[in-house]
Amino acid sequence: MKLKLSKKTYYTMGLLAAALSLVQAVAAFAGISMSLLDSASFCLTALMLLFLASVHGTPMADKRSLFGCFLLLVASMFFNIPLLQIVLIGLVYPAFAYFEKNRDERLTKQFRAVCLGDFLWMGFRIVATLGEVKSMMLPSNLAGLLAVCARLWLMFSLYKRERDER
Repeated sequence: MKLKLSKKTYYTMGLLAAALSLVQAVAAFAGISMSLLDSASFCLTALMLLFLASVHGTPMADKRSLFGCFLLLVASMFFNIPLLQIVLIGLVYPAFAYFEKNRDERLTKQFRAVCLGDFLWMGFRIVATLGEVKSMMLPSNLAGLLAVCARLWLMFSLYKRERDER
């Protein structure tokens, strides 16, 4: 038996990762920590990026771009410097969205939404966490929710594109 997986399957992994992040973001508003969901989302995103890079027929430049996104994700967990972690994790999805937008101009709106959401979240998180401004936690959580919704929109658009092209 030969297992045949398509890009649609890998984008489904990304959708699931973003959905887990959404659950975690909503739980953060209730003051509940769900670090297991964060770990699962991290793993699913990493697997998605690696599997997309391994698809047969993917040009080498695309493989390098996807692997670069994977390295940003891994580096965000490797370094124990909070500012560097926040910046690196905040760059993963904008870099991935940029890669996808360059392949399909119809994803320009999703790219802009992902960049806006992630950069707002990154900025508020730096101020709230590293600047120790506790009053910025609510705006940080709202920006995180916006970032996750933009990621969901991007991943759903990618899934839908692959589904419609088959």
